[in-house]
Amino acid sequence: MKKLKSFDQFLNESKQTNIVNVILDALEPTIVEMVAATEAWFIKTFEQEFTKYDRESARLNLIFDMVKAVETYTQPTDSLLSLNVSKSAKGNIEITAQIHRDGIAYQFSTEAIYAGGHNIQRLHYRYITKTNIPKTGVSELTKEYAEKIKKMSKAEKLNNDIKNYELRVAKTHEEIEANSKLNDEQIVQTLKDKKDWYEWPTWTEIVDRGAAKNYDNDEAYYNQQMKDSIAKNIESWKTININWKEKSIISWTKEIQKLKTKLEAFI
Repeated sequence: MKKLKSFDQFLNESKQTNIVNVILDALEPTIVEMVAATEAWFIKTFEQEFTKYDRESARLNLIFDMVKAVETYTQPTDSLLSLNVSKSAKGNIEITAQIHRDGIAYQFSTEAIYAGGHNIQRLHYRYITKTNIPKTGVSELTKEYAEKIKKMSKAEKLNNDIKNYELRVAKTHEEIEANSKLNDEQIVQTLKDKKDWYEWPTWTEIVDRGAAKNYDNDEAYYNQQMKDSIAKNIESWKTININWKEKSIISWTKEIQKLKTKLEAFI
């Protein structure tokens, strides 16, 4: 599986000095700040761990929006005369620049407004741009980042599968801990509550039914059969609710590792 290149790799391997790459390179500290803010928003909103995958996904989406805002008005042959990044009174990121093209210096400014999203994959910023530079409609880098995000959608499924397995493991650990604390009497009551229990008749009832011959007319033999059956039911419950659950955790943990290995190919 082809490994998804990081932003730094993509930037370093560019075969041409594209002004968008130059701007993105200069904006790297700002991008890091924006990703950190995204992480804080995600953890506060969803109360979940912000994974390596989430970080890369957020980074790609943020850069995609930024590339789209800049590339629409620039050409690869443009040069950057100046660049300034600041925060507005509302806390939005403002980018102002002077771009040189064909002997003319143009003013370019854009404000990045956090537009949120219902999950990390839909997170985005909206850019309000003001400039006197002619619009070019160029979108080569934008398309490349769009393709990267598309590939990340495949990783999204892997990431969700990992999280589901991890939740399942955590829940099962709790179940095992609770089940392990039950004594035999409590296990029997649990089976009775679930209507999964055969209530053995008393020996007197067996005799009255004329069924004593089934137990060699031996009360001690009958009582032993009853005792063995109850013990077997208790052991079966422990096997299903403790041993099998422990084996499931081992299996799920192995699956989580396999999925994480696959996910690494995208990050």
